[in-house]
Amino acid sequence: MPPRTNGRPRRAPPTGAAARSQAATVTTIAGLEVEVVRKRVKRLNLRVYPPDGRVRLTVPTSARAHELEHLVRERADWITAHQRRFRQLSAHTEVHYAPGELHYLRGVAHALTRVTAASETARTKVEFSGAHVVLTTPALVTHDVIARAFEAYYRRALKSDLEPLLAQWQARLGREVSSFGVKRMSTRWGSCNPRAERIWLNVELARRRPALLEYVVVHELAHLFVPDHGPRFKALMSELLPGWRELGRELDAWPIWARLPPRPN
Repeated sequence: MPPRTNGRPRRAPPTGAAARSQAATVTTIAGLEVEVVRKRVKRLNLRVYPPDGRVRLTVPTSARAHELEHLVRERADWITAHQRRFRQLSAHTEVHYAPGELHYLRGVAHALTRVTAASETARTKVEFSGAHVVLTTPALVTHDVIARAFEAYYRRALKSDLEPLLAQWQARLGREVSSFGVKRMSTRWGSCNPRAERIWLNVELARRRPALLEYVVVHELAHLFVPDHGPRFKALMSELLPGWRELGRELDAWPIWARLPPRPN
């Protein structure tokens, strides 16, 4: 399940050779830097991408310059609003594992406490307890080792939350998946292979509140019955989880790539 912008699936733009093959050019339109990609499409398509607010305009090969300018001027407020939001979120994306730094588990913030083990061979350990997350490390430890310890903790936590949730919903739906797994995904909260009856969940869901995890689980299980996102899928979701639209908006308000949730207005 990809994050959405204005209710539509949002995917990361092409990179590397794929991006270069589309002959992107960067220009300034209405005071905004815009990456323009000409390709065989029927209409102009405007996107703003995190975390830096990059603007990409995909247009038909025959599109005129005045058409591009008209669209960008018309959507300028929308573009700048998204750029402000991305800047606000990305300002706190770096992780330093410093004392007092906030780390989330199941939607709750925990302040980091660091403990240096007496033994140089001690294992790096992460434990969420009360209002704190206790990080125990030897005196010399790299950022990557700590990151892996957090990742392992989140994977274990998410798997332990998933098992009873899946059991509950599979019993209700009368259908079981052949397998499920947890992995890190950059653009999707979850995925389902209906033919193989296999689902994957993004490890980032360990940091979101349980109701949002349930929403993604139900979303992916619903794909066992309806593989697309058309009217039948939406009707099924409304039957299974009446508040699914609000949960989807809440989930996407805190993007996958942002370490901290958005600040309240």
